[in-house]
Amino acid sequence: MIEGGGRKIALEMRDMAGIGKKTSRLGMGIMRLPTRGGKIDFTPACEMVDRLMSGGVTYYDTAYFYHDGKSEDFTRMALTSRYPRDSYTIATKLPMGDVNEEKDNERIFGIQTGRLGLDKIDFYLLHGINLGGWRKAVDMGSHDFQLKLKREGRIGYAGFSFHGKKEDFPVILDEGSWDFVQIQLNYYDWHTGDAEYLYDEAVKRGVAVIVMEPVRGGGLVNMHPEALACLDGAGTPASAAIRWVADLPGVDVVLSGMSDLSQVNENIGIFENRVPLSNEDNEKILNTVEKLRTLPTIPCTSCNYCDKCPQGIPIPRLFSGFNEVVRFDNTWPLGVEYFKSIDEGSRADACIECGACEEICPQGIPVIGELKKVHEKALEVKRV
Repeated sequence: MIEGGGRKIALEMRDMAGIGKKTSRLGMGIMRLPTRGGKIDFTPACEMVDRLMSGGVTYYDTAYFYHDGKSEDFTRMALTSRYPRDSYTIATKLPMGDVNEEKDNERIFGIQTGRLGLDKIDFYLLHGINLGGWRKAVDMGSHDFQLKLKREGRIGYAGFSFHGKKEDFPVILDEGSWDFVQIQLNYYDWHTGDAEYLYDEAVKRGVAVIVMEPVRGGGLVNMHPEALACLDGAGTPASAAIRWVADLPGVDVVLSGMSDLSQVNENIGIFENRVPLSNEDNEKILNTVEKLRTLPTIPCTSCNYCDKCPQGIPIPRLFSGFNEVVRFDNTWPLGVEYFKSIDEGSRADACIECGACEEICPQGIPVIGELKKVHEKALEVKRV
């Protein structure tokens, strides 16, 4: 056991809206850990947790299926078995895709508490909810189960992560009983998508707001040089994006899916004596958005919700490769890797147009059509 009494608590803290629970405004999303051989590389990943704990980060977000079902186990090994229980809060999620009858709620929760090594989970979410997912959660008793767990003291707070159409969001907010909600919010989606609407709907109801994808899955760092040039003088691209989200008064926790120690240190630095963006900085961000609007990229955040493609097509990887060409003229992923490391039967042209990916894509991407563009671009830049 590592004692927490000597930890440096220097980060910006927050009493969450409507809850009063105090937590760090920076949270760790345990979904993009360093890997080796397809598995979590424990030593550097654990070093990340230790640095976050020493820097005062108290909010840790995991899920049933992150890292092929190993994220919750990692959270136990790196965090809950090594630090005092009152030094952190844990959020995890009920995977509605695996709930097919009411008894699955309790069964899955039991698996999760076992993986985490905890009797109580602080923040418990219905995962990836759209209107159809919410209707299923009602039919399967999953939301009632959340409220039962809360009454029994087995969870602290009930919430959901939202991945649906904006008009469905207030319906779910009003039909359920929620302490908090997790939404995708970043400056690009605020100005070009639904983020502002989602934020406003949650805030006006007094529901605590947890932000995911503040850097849009790394997309607001790995931008076209012309877009990056617009941010000159506003700090690093990551810091500009995260500070922009943190400046919103209704945001309680900003989750960052950190992948290495340098990202951890940068994020801790952002929230130590955080300085709001200046008017000039905000103008630069607006200019960046306008530049990004002109680039024909695919707005994929590599959330991997589409990883069950029946053809085995690695959709996020292919979209990332396409965007590399568009943003950076980096032809390697599509010009070489596409033909060398992806089986012919799993390339973009193997799509059978079943539409399963489009039904669950949080970004609403027309995946079928975009895969055709990917294959055309791959043939165009082929170097093998």
